[in-house]
Amino acid sequence: MTQIDVFLFIDSCPQPTLLTTIDGIMVYSNSSYKEQFYQEKANQLTPVIDNIIESSKEPLIQANALYCKFLESLFLKNKKTTIKKELFYYKQYVTLRTIVSIDCDDYILLMISEEK
Repeated sequence: MTQIDVFLFIDSCPQPTLLTTIDGIMVYSNSSYKEQFYQEKANQLTPVIDNIIESSKEPLIQANALYCKFLESLFLKNKKTTIKKELFYYKQYVTLRTIVSIDCDDYILLMISEEK
């Protein structure tokens, strides 16, 4: 797949979707992600989850972000697509993480769907 193919796929997803490096640095996200989760003051060179931990003053949000970081580390260790329940900002979500290869480099594709 090319980078353009992946970006077009992300843009076509109705649920929040983003692409990060293996280190967690955001590469691209769709408008749904930007509307629901994106923090404009976030450091672009800091992993997404670390930005949440550093920018929040609420212990519950920090704890949830640490749990997400733990799930991501398990995902990276096993390198298998995972579907998990996670808590972001006091709402329950189902997340799908998978590895996407673009030009021989691996990235993480994360899709987030609010649990109803």
